[in-house]
Amino acid sequence: MKERLYEILNEEKIHEIIPFLKQLSMEERKVLVPSIKKLDREISKIVMTKNSYHTAGSVNQHSIIDIASFVCMDKKNFGKNYWSLFRNAEQTEQILEWGCPEWFSDFINESVEAEFTAFNYRDILGWTEKGYVQPKPELLGHHLSNYPADLDRHPETLNTHFWYLCEYPSKSLPFRKEWFPIVQKLIAEKKIDRKRFLRECLLASNRNFNKNVTGWFMDAFTSLKPTEEELSDLQDELLAGLASSQSKAVNTILSHLKKIVGIPDFKNEEFSLHLPNLLGSEVKTVVVSSLMLTEKIFQKKKIDPEMLGMALSTAFVSKDDGVQSKAAKIILKYIPVSENIIEALSHYSDNILTNVRPLLVKYIEERQPKLEVIASEKLSLATEENAVRVLQNFEDLMFYLPVAMDDPYSQHCDIALTGFIRFAGDVDAQSVKLIEPVFLKACKTISKWEVPYLNVLLCNAIINYGLSLLEQYPVQLKNLERIYQKTKDEEAERESYSNYQKKLGPIESVGADCPARQAFKELAIYAFQKIKSGDKIPLLFPITHAPCWISPVTLVERLESYQNADAEPHHLDIQLALQRCALDNTAEAIAEVEKRLKGEYKELMLFFLGKNAKPEGNFKHPSWWMTAGITRSPETVFEEFTGFGYDTIPAEFFSGDYKWKTIDTRKNSYYPVELNIVIPKYHLEKRKEPLFMEYFVAEQKELSEIPALMLCFPNTPANALAKVIKHCLFYSGIAEVYERGLVLNTANTLYQIKKPLDEIGYLFLGTIFMDSDKTIRGTAAEMWLEHVSGQIMDNARLGRVIGMHEKLEWAPVKRFTDLIQHHMLNVSKNHNIALEELISNILLQMEAPVTNLKKILEIYHEVLALNHSEAHHEVTKKINTWKENSSLKKICNLFLKK
Repeated sequence: MKERLYEILNEEKIHEIIPFLKQLSMEERKVLVPSIKKLDREISKIVMTKNSYHTAGSVNQHSIIDIASFVCMDKKNFGKNYWSLFRNAEQTEQILEWGCPEWFSDFINESVEAEFTAFNYRDILGWTEKGYVQPKPELLGHHLSNYPADLDRHPETLNTHFWYLCEYPSKSLPFRKEWFPIVQKLIAEKKIDRKRFLRECLLASNRNFNKNVTGWFMDAFTSLKPTEEELSDLQDELLAGLASSQSKAVNTILSHLKKIVGIPDFKNEEFSLHLPNLLGSEVKTVVVSSLMLTEKIFQKKKIDPEMLGMALSTAFVSKDDGVQSKAAKIILKYIPVSENIIEALSHYSDNILTNVRPLLVKYIEERQPKLEVIASEKLSLATEENAVRVLQNFEDLMFYLPVAMDDPYSQHCDIALTGFIRFAGDVDAQSVKLIEPVFLKACKTISKWEVPYLNVLLCNAIINYGLSLLEQYPVQLKNLERIYQKTKDEEAERESYSNYQKKLGPIESVGADCPARQAFKELAIYAFQKIKSGDKIPLLFPITHAPCWISPVTLVERLESYQNADAEPHHLDIQLALQRCALDNTAEAIAEVEKRLKGEYKELMLFFLGKNAKPEGNFKHPSWWMTAGITRSPETVFEEFTGFGYDTIPAEFFSGDYKWKTIDTRKNSYYPVELNIVIPKYHLEKRKEPLFMEYFVAEQKELSEIPALMLCFPNTPANALAKVIKHCLFYSGIAEVYERGLVLNTANTLYQIKKPLDEIGYLFLGTIFMDSDKTIRGTAAEMWLEHVSGQIMDNARLGRVIGMHEKLEWAPVKRFTDLIQHHMLNVSKNHNIALEELISNILLQMEAPVTNLKKILEIYHEVLALNHSEAHHEVTKKINTWKENSSLKKICNLFLKK
């Protein structure tokens, strides 16, 4: 039986597969399933050619396997293959006639989840007639959405299935342009009930459809131009739609409610119940439309003013001047003073803008509550709260290694490495069994196509360690050989691909396709040699405090271990340790240096920790001293280092002082303004003691690893930030998922480092303040809030960056003003003072008025009022020239009246 299947497949006898399967019993078909799966894997293997690739099997062979799979497998084994078998409709029909699987109906009903299918609505109707499928409404609605044709062929299509389309539409419905004219035609011909369709359109607002599908129904509703009578009859559905999560639905419904606000039976009370949520919306158009509708109700209806007035107070959640002014004017005109209104407004009193408060003087306290001054907290880099775990024994190590494999670019890898060197030799015949699940996980992890590079190194070290234990404990670890052989065979298959980097074997042979990876490979070789040899002198570079810091006292203790053993640390190990050292509190460490260290170690650390202003002593290891100088004082050129031979490295990589500017290139009509940063090209030079930094600034293939690599340079992150700016932030609206993810990860990493920013740090932060991604902007605001609280934020420098971008309109100003209103305004007195300096420096960069400059000026006016300050005199001069602009005249005069 299996041989016959192999023969049909190998000789491509596609005409013989159905007769062969027909003669098999159900049990025989089940027996064939493993063979079918094996053959499917073989014909699906990718074969690379010089210019392209293809699968190992021919078209006929794939068809044979598709037919055999469908006939012999159950639904679980067949999977969700909604495409291949059904491409040949005639062949599918032949199979169904004699061998329709019992699971076929469920399988077809589940096709609503498929991205593509090779069958359509017409096929489903045919299968239903023959009893193969018992279709669910979801199936019929979904597939009819994608089949706007032959609607009169089957009576149930328009009588029943069309209404399933309204309830269970396909995501692709909005992109079927034929449906709009078809629906209008069917309604005109009275083949579809107009009122029922209008109701279904409104019900779509709360059916959890995506915004495209919801928008389609809203557009369909509007295009049918419902009459006042129809709108009146549909009030319940209209009002229910106001709770929709889709702003398009809410705005559409509000626009139609305005048309019937004057009718006698307009449901004022029901609308007032929705008003607080509408006015609390983050979408300004929803808030403005709701205020306009509320005003129309007051104009056209005799109602109890408190009913809407209480709800109207919610408008002051918004910090938008226009929204608050409009709400205040409605209250002033239509709502008398009462205890209830005063009580309702008191909940929002802190949020009411200073220029709106005078309008509401009868309704709120005249004196605005004072904000507290938040006590400044110095941000310490190495405290008990962020100290990392210390492993205690071999068992701890075995339980922790899987954690490190799951997140290799985190503190877990450092913790695991430290434990590996301490406890790798502490193994006996009982505890050695703990290595098997760790070894298995390492093999499974390294077997994947895409594996983070540090994971490749860590897993390889675990595998090689496991193999060495196998030699010592062959009985206890007999399974390791089988696990390893399988992993080795899988890699052998992948090695035929030209771009494959070797992962298994001696760690020296692991591939490293860029300089940054070469550095980590060198450290991995060094660490594994220590593990193999039983050398327990600790590595210098593992962190002691999350996310990336080494306590300077611990570094001194580790150096003493090398001094006492008369051993020399690896040049990259000591450099990475210096780069990660927390330099915010060095007094205790300096005392320990003078007590414990001698010779070059002592001279190096006294210079590095700031006791000696200049390097002094015998410079035996230039790379150590150079790294200490760059990390401690990147902007300083130490004359003592001029003979070290590193003068071929561009100065920017030492200082982090990159040239940048925002320029109007007009190259891209959608994004005419570009952020341009110049990064010199550098190729890794062969030298006796290369700098760790050289590996990082040289051409780097894996840009996605930059946020993790930043944690190797927490004191000097400029080189990493410059790369992300150059590749991901040249335009303000890059929408690709990869770039957005990289920028967000970089922003989160910079936030975690908690160090004062340098020039490129301010460029990065100022730029992401206006990023198109809301989450990235929110991270920027959080960083600003924390740095202001810790008094390490230079708002003048940050303001200059934002101002230089916005004077050329690099990004919409609204992104920044929304961020201020929702996250940065009125947090504390300190933050308001910082915000004043920030906005002053933004405005100082401005020349001609830009789009939405009015909004910045409104916020600036509010901040000045909160701080009881006057505008910067140079800003006032600019405002005096901007007042000639019609849109700015009103706000400029508010400044100039003072």
